[in-house]
Amino acid sequence: MGTIPLAVVSGAIYPLAIVLKGLFSGGGSENLLGVELTSETIAVAQLKQQGSSLKLTHFATTPMPSGAMEDDKILDPQAVGLTLLELLNENRIKQTQVASAIPGRDAIVRLLRLPADLPEDELRNTVLNQEAELYIPFPREEADIDFQPLGINVSPDGAEEIEVLLVATPREIVDNYLSVMSVANLEVNSIELASFALIRAIKDQLAQFGQQEAIALASIGYEVTQLSIIVSGVPQFTRTINIGTAEMQQVLGQALNVPAATSDSLLKSLKLPIVDPNVGSRPTGNPGSAAVARVLTDLADELQRSIDFYANQDGSASVVQILLAGQGASLKDIDVFLGQQLSQTVSLVDPLNGVSVPQSIDIPEGMRASIGVAVGLGMRES
Repeated sequence: MGTIPLAVVSGAIYPLAIVLKGLFSGGGSENLLGVELTSETIAVAQLKQQGSSLKLTHFATTPMPSGAMEDDKILDPQAVGLTLLELLNENRIKQTQVASAIPGRDAIVRLLRLPADLPEDELRNTVLNQEAELYIPFPREEADIDFQPLGINVSPDGAEEIEVLLVATPREIVDNYLSVMSVANLEVNSIELASFALIRAIKDQLAQFGQQEAIALASIGYEVTQLSIIVSGVPQFTRTINIGTAEMQQVLGQALNVPAATSDSLLKSLKLPIVDPNVGSRPTGNPGSAAVARVLTDLADELQRSIDFYANQDGSASVVQILLAGQGASLKDIDVFLGQQLSQTVSLVDPLNGVSVPQSIDIPEGMRASIGVAVGLGMRES
């Protein structure tokens, strides 16, 4: 594998990708086709550089074939690849150079601090062979491992240290993504972590915060929520929380005694019980909204535990805001509900901020926060 290229945007460093081939992002003349695969959907996004800005030229989604991907693992690359190929053909998308992303739950991401005076060869050996062994829970020979030096910092005791971002994934995971793209007649330019693509998509939002301010980015997916605590665009802490929209759909269906297929559409139109600031109380709501509220309360508790754990680490920055992304971010007023639960500012990400979207592409306002990974992948250049 190659390096994890970095981009400097407004003074902040943003990790971009584990690349299988190619050089630093921004070295090409054409944007790649972004392809996001989840247990629920296949999403593709294509953007085009227009002067100093980007234009969204294609965006399309289709349901993931039943049983083809579960727990964010591709079980049937052939079925996924053929479905992706059909989606591209239906939308007349001709781009064949693609970028895709694997979920964070299948990756190990660690920010290491090592002596700054290590020679390049010794640093590489230390990270890939010594440090990696400490963190990788699967056999070393079955892993794709990469790292990127981020810069020099001074430790509390005055010693210079080099910060290194280490990323490792099971090789089988990456191989399945390559198989999917091969079936769809696509040429893979890069495969990265979904969280890195999301960071790229919201880099302008992140650039508004100071170098000593941490942002908690919670991507609420179908099965899990991926939490990244980010400082200056670099993930300092990551955690997978086993709560997603699938659990919300399940409890909603049970509360209202409706099938799962129906609970999916009901969840999107659900009205969460929000505290009325004038009376200081939360409405009881119907049994369905109360059931979903309990799941979201559990999610808030897990987010708070993670933030508290991070805050107790030496040298940690204060978390000043929580950003929501992913499928679950489309729930109406979820930012308000979680903000009240956490007594913290909670906002939705907007990956299309600053991107020109033609009228021919209809992306509802409530859906924007859920498409960050696909858009971030589409922002990569060949």
